[in-house]
Amino acid sequence: MNSVDSKLHQTILLLLVSYFCSFHTYVSGNISALCHPADASSLLQLKRSFRNPNLASWRPGTDCCRWEAVANTASGRVISLDLGWRELRCQGLDPALFNLTSLRYLSMAGTDFMGASLPSFGFELLTEMVHLDFGSTMNLFGQLPIGIARLRKLAMLHFSSYGDTSLFLEEPSFETFVANLSSLRDLYLFAVDISSTGDIWSTQWRV
Repeated sequence: MNSVDSKLHQTILLLLVSYFCSFHTYVSGNISALCHPADASSLLQLKRSFRNPNLASWRPGTDCCRWEAVANTASGRVISLDLGWRELRCQGLDPALFNLTSLRYLSMAGTDFMGASLPSFGFELLTEMVHLDFGSTMNLFGQLPIGIARLRKLAMLHFSSYGDTSLFLEEPSFETFVANLSSLRDLYLFAVDISSTGDIWSTQWRV
């Protein structure tokens, strides 16, 4: 087999595999697979933590694969949770979120945390996380959770805030915080105090 035929064969094989995977995902995701019961329970607990849960489709006994702001794999595990810009209010982030260990995308942008801090522990459990967005949050206080620094697949991290808010990174240093984030490509830390980490970080990172 010459190189042209070999490349053609590889191209056809890749197209067939892609088609099969797409077809399998369509069949499994839309007909066969239901939301994993543990994930559905965690989402409902998370909903109860909001003061104004504008999530009408999140109802017990229904398939969470079809709930608004939720995306699932063909196996029914939740991989995406887009709660950004829903005018949500809560007194902190409910630990039920950390049960969703298949999460790859999470947005809490624009959420009012009513003077709470983020949990010190829990983010390290979200090992599949690629996109983490806490942009334009309100009334959020305290140290950035160190567990985020253990998310090796994380490609985008966004923290920004306004209003009566005080976010900071004191321990560990900024350099240590990002040291294990080998997949990180986009980093936004607006209105986050990292002054205690010194000036060395600025030679390698732009924030």
